[in-house]
Amino acid sequence: MVQSSAATSYAVSPARTTKNFSLKTPAATSSFTREAEQITERLISASVQANLFWEQLIDELTSSASDAPLTPAICEVALLRAGHSQLQSDQTAAAVYRSLDNCRRLLATDLPRLADQLRLRYAPLKQAYECYGPGMLRSIGNQIWNGSPPKHWWPGRVTVHAVQPLQAGAAGRSSHQASVWIEAVLTDISPELPEWLRLVYQITQMAIDTHTRTHASGVSSSSAGPVSAAASAASSAATNIEKTPSDGRSGGDLPWSLGIIPLILSRAADAGLLPADNLPVVTALELGWTGDEFADRTDLANVLTTWWREVGSNAKALPIALKQLSARLAEKGAH
Repeated sequence: MVQSSAATSYAVSPARTTKNFSLKTPAATSSFTREAEQITERLISASVQANLFWEQLIDELTSSASDAPLTPAICEVALLRAGHSQLQSDQTAAAVYRSLDNCRRLLATDLPRLADQLRLRYAPLKQAYECYGPGMLRSIGNQIWNGSPPKHWWPGRVTVHAVQPLQAGAAGRSSHQASVWIEAVLTDISPELPEWLRLVYQITQMAIDTHTRTHASGVSSSSAGPVSAAASAASSAATNIEKTPSDGRSGGDLPWSLGIIPLILSRAADAGLLPADNLPVVTALELGWTGDEFADRTDLANVLTTWWREVGSNAKALPIALKQLSARLAEKGAH
């Protein structure tokens, strides 16, 4: 199911890496930060949503080929898909490309052999996933859909791109291209939470993205094969309230991205891979599993843990339970 691509040394937005980020020399760090800020300023002046641009750019790179070179043309396509006017889009693309290429050169100078080392760096994570991941995904799908996930719920194949560690542990996905990028860190960032579970989280989100997008477009699921009555009801409920957000994240009105955190951790605990009495929900939030920053992670983790213990773990189908989680988050002002 998961195929590892040729490693790529740069596929992540530099604008997302400047916090607590440094190269070997202060001058290089300053230059990198300045280039990243210039990209952000260009996007703002062009009335382009930065997050949407980066998602479109990653989509373009992963759809081209493994280690596809970044070009001004690719930048322009991403800009147009992110809402840039066709007027002067080539000029904006050229400026963005120059800054990105300068960032790439700074990273290459800082770690000149990293591109050759990425496969070796990614090997421990790959081995751990291949040992535990497929069974974990089956268990997660059964939990979400009460033992009968819809046919084709999981993508047939996912390409994983190992990328240069810039944030000490991070990952993202392109659901349209069925690909995940993940930083090739040598060791787990936290002893409480193995990095291969971050990959499981992203693949689960990819399945949710596709499911949400399909139902939001009104595609019938009649050909999806038999599912349980509870799963069918949950799918119908999800269809009525789910929307595909413009930034490509999962869930729409349902807080999938938060709700599946305790689900995944509990499945790992049931397999004896995590302590069952203290799920590291707050650690997952602190490590940026969702890609979002929260003001009070401890309070949010308490809400998720309590919801999972009282509602989520006993739900016949997760989409229904997520409506209750959404209400609890609204009460806390956390969602």
